[in-house]
Amino acid sequence: MKVFCRDKVFVAIFLMITVVLAVGSLQAESAPYRIDPLSAIERDFKAGQLTLDEKVLLQIKAIKKPTELPVKYQVDIAEISPAGLRSATMALRDIRIAWDQLLPSTRLAVSAAITRPPGEYTYASPSGFFLLHYDIEGTDAVPTADANSNGIPDYIEKCASYCDTSWTVHNTQGYLSPPSDNGLGGDSKYDVYFEEMDYYGYTQGEMEGPEPWFDYTSYVSFHRNFIGFPPNDDPEGQWQGAAKATAAHEFHHAVQYAYDASEDLWFMELDAVYMEDIVFDHVNDNYNYMGSFFVTPEKSLMENTFHAYSAFIWGMFLAEKFDTSMMRAIWEGARYSPTVFEATGDTLEGRYGWTQDSAFAEFATWNYATASRDDGLHYEEGSDYLHVTIGRSHTYLPTPLQNSPKSPAGYAACYVSFIPNGTEDGLRVTFDGADSRQWAAYLIKSFSSNSHEFMKLQLDPTTAEGEIVIADYSFLEKATLVGINLTEFSSGANFSYSAEEYLEYAIESELVSSPVVYSGGAVELGYYVKNVAAVYDIVDMIVSDAEGWVEVDTISKSLASGQDTTIYVPVNPPQGTPLASTTQLNFKAVSWGNSDIVDSVVATAQVVLQTGDANFSGSINISDVTYLVGFLFGLPLGPEPIPVLDAGDFNCNGQVNISDISATVEYLFGQGDPPHCNPY
Repeated sequence: MKVFCRDKVFVAIFLMITVVLAVGSLQAESAPYRIDPLSAIERDFKAGQLTLDEKVLLQIKAIKKPTELPVKYQVDIAEISPAGLRSATMALRDIRIAWDQLLPSTRLAVSAAITRPPGEYTYASPSGFFLLHYDIEGTDAVPTADANSNGIPDYIEKCASYCDTSWTVHNTQGYLSPPSDNGLGGDSKYDVYFEEMDYYGYTQGEMEGPEPWFDYTSYVSFHRNFIGFPPNDDPEGQWQGAAKATAAHEFHHAVQYAYDASEDLWFMELDAVYMEDIVFDHVNDNYNYMGSFFVTPEKSLMENTFHAYSAFIWGMFLAEKFDTSMMRAIWEGARYSPTVFEATGDTLEGRYGWTQDSAFAEFATWNYATASRDDGLHYEEGSDYLHVTIGRSHTYLPTPLQNSPKSPAGYAACYVSFIPNGTEDGLRVTFDGADSRQWAAYLIKSFSSNSHEFMKLQLDPTTAEGEIVIADYSFLEKATLVGINLTEFSSGANFSYSAEEYLEYAIESELVSSPVVYSGGAVELGYYVKNVAAVYDIVDMIVSDAEGWVEVDTISKSLASGQDTTIYVPVNPPQGTPLASTTQLNFKAVSWGNSDIVDSVVATAQVVLQTGDANFSGSINISDVTYLVGFLFGLPLGPEPIPVLDAGDFNCNGQVNISDISATVEYLFGQGDPPHCNPY
């Protein structure tokens, strides 16, 4: 026998008590709402005031017969927070999980309570696919207005039309139809019932279908009049919008059962809410659920709580980033994959070459561009969505290393913003995700409230560390760091981050050779300049000195980010400049991008003795040989080497003699070395 949970066997009739689409709200909840019945019952159970069986029986009453609840649990629907009414989903799920722990009498009572509603009257939808069962008297009576006097309540005719529209859209998109219930509702048509309840409706599975995968038959039940439900945008009217949303949502659950009725609640609910938007785009009843996803982005996409309703945003992303056949393709794969999560990954990779991690990481950036931040490049209805919560904002730099304000769970994110606040510099941001998780990180540059650039940080695959620099930070409205936990089904984990000013344009420079020079000679001093900014720049290198030993000059170089250059500047004191004479050399690098960005080097050049330059000409040549010969052997003897006797000591042995003549000749004719005691 096929069962919904692959690791548990449940009573067949109860296997698919399904997912109830409960009431949600987009608006801020400022009214003094009362706690909803299901939450109140759960609260008392956890406080030890109810046994498990008592809790289950009360929860079934809260869903099926709320008027039979004890007075303490009875609350008018108008008094309950719309978000609180989502709790039916988890209550039913908990009952399924606890089935083996319930008393036989409790199981019997629950099984009896979930039988099909009677419905004295029936109406076949125009398409012939649906059979609607309804009452016109009693607790479950539908509105009886009949404008065309054909004996069928207008309410039923409209709901039938909404069901047909849903069926048509599903057919057009290529979905399977729900498996036949083999006449349990009186014929082979798909059955729709109407009840008094505090919820839009529910879809209930009954028995295994004919396929080899986990398909199940089902029926759906709608609220009997949809009076008092949250507002929507349907121009036809409020109850009509609620009915349309229910038709799309609950019939989609029935279609899901045709593929795999055992999938996780988080995907089944987000997918059903997503389908509301596909079938009846103008209604926007699903806006009533989106709060959780945008307000608490640190919650996992795969969280099996009320959060699942708001996660329909994931379905919208997949449809708009890729195409609307994406969700159907996932269900086709889910029939054979161990989980719908794996089916999603297989579909993304097989169809589009994307990993599911990369898709979710981009999804987290889309969620920033909504409401007033909508840039028109992401969600079609993004301007009508909520703002995603920014966990922390920084208006001053530096921001010391610190943990993220929230710990995003697996497939969730946390957002941190940096606001320039008048700074004229760039921004450097570091990121370090917890080593126990896989991470992605983005920096979103917002030039205005609705103009953004998305930059992905390159993280070390082992340590999840990375950094990013934005040179134009001072021109931004803000920059937002997005940290994304990509370890699916994992608990929350922190990332750490820091931020500091980073000069938009930045230069480093230094001398790379010693500033000593020979009188009358020349030396080339190397001046090294590097563009250490994150942007391209042109740099002026300006050279001057106090004594005229260098030619004043400006040399311009184009340098990419990180590129360097070295220029060589001739330093040439006039012939005869006394030893130990000095001049101050000035080297300056100036950014074209920002003329205030300057790096300077000041050095003192000094005249030193050039051994071997006997005649103090500034170079060693044949005239120095002649000079030494005249000094040593001339008749009369010539003048001694200048400016000091040591100038003639070519071989640096402390004496001036014929060996210096020989050493000079050998050097000049390429058979010897220059004086080893010279500095260059």
